[in-house]
Amino acid sequence: MAVRPGVSESGFSRRAILGAGVGLAGAIALPGCATAKGRTLGISTTKEGYQNFFDVAGQADTPYAVNYAILPFDLSLQAISSGELDAGSNFTDIPLTIWGGSLKDNRIVALIRSDAQARLLGLVARKGLAARSAADLKGKRVGYLRSSNYHYYLLQLLEQQGLTWDDIVPVSLARDTLPAAFASGQLDFWVTQGIETILAQRHYGGRLVAQAEGDYAGNGVVIANRASLDNAEKARDLGDYLLRFRATIDWMESHDEQWAEILARATGIDKSYYLEWRRLKKNPTRLVPIDDKAIADQQGAADLFRRFGVAKGGFDADALWDRRFNGLLA
Repeated sequence: MAVRPGVSESGFSRRAILGAGVGLAGAIALPGCATAKGRTLGISTTKEGYQNFFDVAGQADTPYAVNYAILPFDLSLQAISSGELDAGSNFTDIPLTIWGGSLKDNRIVALIRSDAQARLLGLVARKGLAARSAADLKGKRVGYLRSSNYHYYLLQLLEQQGLTWDDIVPVSLARDTLPAAFASGQLDFWVTQGIETILAQRHYGGRLVAQAEGDYAGNGVVIANRASLDNAEKARDLGDYLLRFRATIDWMESHDEQWAEILARATGIDKSYYLEWRRLKKNPTRLVPIDDKAIADQQGAADLFRRFGVAKGGFDADALWDRRFNGLLA
């Protein structure tokens, strides 16, 4: 893998990582392309991210090196904004409604659309709690991930039940600490998503009392640095990467067993849980061109956060989206 001078194998400079208070272990180099021709794309991701599937989907043989960096959400945004990385595939559109003010150097360039059923956003009650629905939230300790799809769904539930933020005991925790808090009885409810919704029930004995419905519960998005987009060579490589990304997602949607096995290896979570998640999924996830609905959906999420006072000031969703790759992805 090609590595730029002065940059760690993660694609993130040592000074930037250390300055952000994260050790070099916070950014991990993952296999990119063995046939690079002096060009590199730096992409942020997560350990269970799409990069695990490019090779098996036949999309890893790029004419440039792909340098993946495993970073948390906030550091991913910083790395892309600063130009340390070119783009990121580990984002959903909802958190960006909170971070909008710090995204002036970034743009959303592609949409990874999935409906609420596919995301499996849910509200799970702890074992032994006499709760049957979201109507039982009042006065209860509710664990969630702040400024996220989870937070959005919790606000939706409160609004649907005519409850306010003060009617519950919100417990904002990091994603990796929520399971332990739920298992130890420190939470009455856990707002979950995806594989967590399965784990909360099968592994921790919880009971699903509500689940998001409809065609929107947050969409995945690809974010790119504006300077990279304005560089003709980088933009060409990003376009090629998006086409390969789309083909990889299509492969994932049609290979359930291999998809589950790869994720089980990446996360240590039992393969059967991933297969259960896939069986519950009704509609496929697709990487598609940006459309007006995607922007309107994100604006609606932003408006919900502002009704509850989570974010202040206005938010213009349209300003974040860049449709330059729409023709390529059509």
